[in-house]
Amino acid sequence: MISRAGLLLPQLLIAGSLLADSPGSALAGGESAVDAKLREWFRLSLTERVAIVAIGDSNQRFGGHGYSRAMPQALYKAFGCYGSSLLLYRQWAGKGEAPPAAAPDALAAQAYSYWYIPPGESAPVSWKSGLLIIPADHPLDVRGPLRFHFTYGTFPGEGGEFKPMVRRDAAPWTTVASAREPVNSGSDAYQLKRLSLDLPADQERDYPIQFMPSALKPPIHGPFLAASAMCENLDHQSGLAYHTLYASGGQSLVDMLNTFRNHGGERLAEFFSRVREPLNGSKVCLVMIHSGLNDRNERLPSAGPQAGLDSSSGEGYADNLQGIMETLRAAWVRAGGEEAALRFVFMPSHAMGEPDDSRLLAYRKAARTLAATTPNASMIDLARLVPYGKMVEDALYDGGKKANPHLDRKGYEAIANELSARLTER
Repeated sequence: MISRAGLLLPQLLIAGSLLADSPGSALAGGESAVDAKLREWFRLSLTERVAIVAIGDSNQRFGGHGYSRAMPQALYKAFGCYGSSLLLYRQWAGKGEAPPAAAPDALAAQAYSYWYIPPGESAPVSWKSGLLIIPADHPLDVRGPLRFHFTYGTFPGEGGEFKPMVRRDAAPWTTVASAREPVNSGSDAYQLKRLSLDLPADQERDYPIQFMPSALKPPIHGPFLAASAMCENLDHQSGLAYHTLYASGGQSLVDMLNTFRNHGGERLAEFFSRVREPLNGSKVCLVMIHSGLNDRNERLPSAGPQAGLDSSSGEGYADNLQGIMETLRAAWVRAGGEEAALRFVFMPSHAMGEPDDSRLLAYRKAARTLAATTPNASMIDLARLVPYGKMVEDALYDGGKKANPHLDRKGYEAIANELSARLTER
């Protein structure tokens, strides 16, 4: 079973073809690793902005080099990039430290995730709550006209002050953009507000940059709440932005579904509102759902529309997928999105042998059937994308093993690169 040592929310945002399907490799019916529907969706990003939202187990961020790193690297090369990943600020306490204070219920219910400083307390900007860093070589292009979006909380009565800024994230650490005036979090109600900060284009800018809610010194005084941050390049009106909504070790589809339901529709809608904000054109978002290896051991009953099925079975796998689709679709519509613009991409786990694990085979079959009968759903067959023999031959499993629930860094890259190659095929 995959280790449960994973991250539900991101802390730090840093932002070739192996084998083609041969006629003999297709199953009866002509199934392939990637279908025409999915190619069409991705090709929309050649003329407009398309968001990707990723959901997965520990493989999503395994060792810092899982799909959340490999997928955007490969896909941006093929389709371009208009924005950074959405940074979700978070509460954090180290070993032996007291649990962080919870934000007032009326505000916590609105934010998918947050970093909170209570009244009378203060704290500096820190990697613990999350940092939005754009590397110098990021496909977003740090030389272009950049707009940083920040979502923060307001409080009834007197608030704390903060002054958002962008600094050079390398020596001499100079400030390159700053809000004209400090922002006060006082208001007449608990609510989430948004602000933007522009950084003009500069062709000489060749260094990493970091958005900060306020300078490191002095610290921010509460009450203060940071919810999310993102950066877009105003010149890039097409391409992709890859966001990670869920990445946690040891979790199956039913765990993911229950987590989303526990978060509630308002908090999920806030997440999708921030994802939708920079979109244009038809405002399409592709939700990529990766799961399978942990589902084999799941004992909780399925929680989808049928409910009560064995979550470790193919039928339970499909039911939980349907539950996730329904839950996220409702939040997307609540955020102002058109139902048809939210599209789902099922990505059952990679191959573990030849012949493969019987439950993984059942999940792929269930996912393929569900995708074929759902207008806005598709499937990526990882076992066909990079077959087991190729995985072993190129030592793509973690630790150089002949099978492993996790992959080596080059394994995630091989799968992402092959997917990119298939999506751009004619």
